Amino acid sequence: MTSRKALIAVVSAAVVFGIVVIPVWADSVTTSVTVGNSAPSFTAGPAESPASDGTTPTNVGSDVTFTATGTDSNNEDYYLAICKTNSVTPVNGGAPTCGGGSWCISTATTSASQASCAYTALQGDAESNDWYAFVCDGNSSAADCSSSSQGTGGSGSPFKVNHPPVFNSYSNDTPKNPGQDITWSTDASTLDNDTDTASDTVKLVVCKTAGVSGGDCDGGASDRWCQSSLVASDPSCAYSIPTPTADGAVSAYVYLFDSHNLGATTNQGSSSDYTVNNVAPVVSAVTLNGGSAITLTEGTTTNVVIGATVTDNNACNDGLSVETSLYRSGVGYGTCDTNPEDDDNNCYAVISCSVVGAGNTCTGATDASADYTCTVAVQYFADPTDASTVYPTENWLATVKATDDNAATDNAEVAAGVEMNSLVGYSVTSSIAYGSLGVGQSNDPLDKITTVTATGNVGLDQEVSGTNMTSGPNNILVGYQHYALAGSTAYASGTSLTGTPTEIELNCQKTTSTGAPATANTWWGLSVPVGTIAGSYSGTNTLVAVKGEIVNW
Repeated sequence: MTSRKALIAVVSAAVVFGIVVIPVWADSVTTSVTVGNSAPSFTAGPAESPASDGTTPTNVGSDVTFTATGTDSNNEDYYLAICKTNSVTPVNGGAPTCGGGSWCISTATTSASQASCAYTALQGDAESNDWYAFVCDGNSSAADCSSSSQGTGGSGSPFKVNHPPVFNSYSNDTPKNPGQDITWSTDASTLDNDTDTASDTVKLVVCKTAGVSGGDCDGGASDRWCQSSLVASDPSCAYSIPTPTADGAVSAYVYLFDSHNLGATTNQGSSSDYTVNNVAPVVSAVTLNGGSAITLTEGTTTNVVIGATVTDNNACNDGLSVETSLYRSGVGYGTCDTNPEDDDNNCYAVISCSVVGAGNTCTGATDASADYTCTVAVQYFADPTDASTVYPTENWLATVKATDDNAATDNAEVAAGVEMNSLVGYSVTSSIAYGSLGVGQSNDPLDKITTVTATGNVGLDQEVSGTNMTSGPNNILVGYQHYALAGSTAYASGTSLTGTPTEIELNCQKTTSTGAPATANTWWGLSVPVGTIAGSYSGTNTLVAVKGEIVNW
């Protein structure tokens, strides 16, 4: 300033006193400044992305990501440090360190750009974990950090860790029958209390095939046997086995999830198969001949139809074998249930049955029942049970038996028996040829035989009658024919035939075998009276079988 004032004075003097030339000298001034390093500051965040809170915690094994944007007034790169405590140390020329340990520290990030770092949640982490965020530069000589920030709201500190539920054991109450429930039970719980939200809960999912997705069987509801509700501990669920269901082992896989769909780490996906029992078939609605009395056919068999419904809760096509037995009630099923017990008089054992062709047929594995029909060829001499027979207090019954492929059986007897009607059936010799006789001659002893064969199911007597034998206008009176029930009977001892039907005690027994039908003979003879005109004579004798006294059957 002194030099400047002097110069001005000289100039002023020159004005007053004239021009005086004075030399002027210039000099350069050196400037300097020291710019201090300033810590970066938050311009966005910090925050968890996405928020890790009590409602949406971070599962063990998953990452919680922290983001923030920092701006450095010195335009230097910066680091995002997520510390466990409110303590950070800047490091010249590098990333900062956290005093109490770090959750994560980002790489160097350009000022005003977003920085991020991630931490993988571990089993050993607490359920709730505080964090402190800092942005720090890496100045080479005077690195500095911002003050801490814990963010705000649900995306702010702390972050929450969701731990897998504990799956100690599992079981099911196999085996079960179709129509019953199979129940899976567990010893299971959760480690997390979620004190700031609703407590964690657990659920059990039982899948048909191995594999899950998003807390459910990977095939969805169609791939699931059952699923429990969310409960505090020990979830269980049940599956109702449909009817019908084939017997045998069925695959099942158990999974445990918490309320955040985090799965257990032990026993997860373990096999927990169940078994469907084989159940015996059930025979019902047995019918016999439509509920009507059985009427036989002379000398041959008669088809008698027996029906029943067979229900098998393992399916109507469960390898079923169905048979029937038809028997007189006095014989009973207990002595007419094997082929060696067959007796055409009173027992028709083990006759095969078949599914009906229309109506309640067996449609396959989803069908439990079908109607069966059985046809029994009953011999003509099967024991009658109507009035005036040997067994008037009995009737005929049928039992139907079903056996499945595991040899489980059931049988049922018709609720009401039916009568076997008496059948008076017979055949008889068609002619009596007395031969050539002279006047006054006779068949003596009686030597012409008629034979009655029993072709029904009763013993027989017979009624006899006749007409005069004629030859043109001439005749031989009917009474000259004699008959007897024993061979070698003298003509005079025989009984004279009349025109009126007369019962004689033929006592033909009841037939009991197809190979040897019962028969009985009558012996006949004729005496030609004096005065009879020579010629060929013929007439008609009528022999009618009648039911004999039962004592003689």
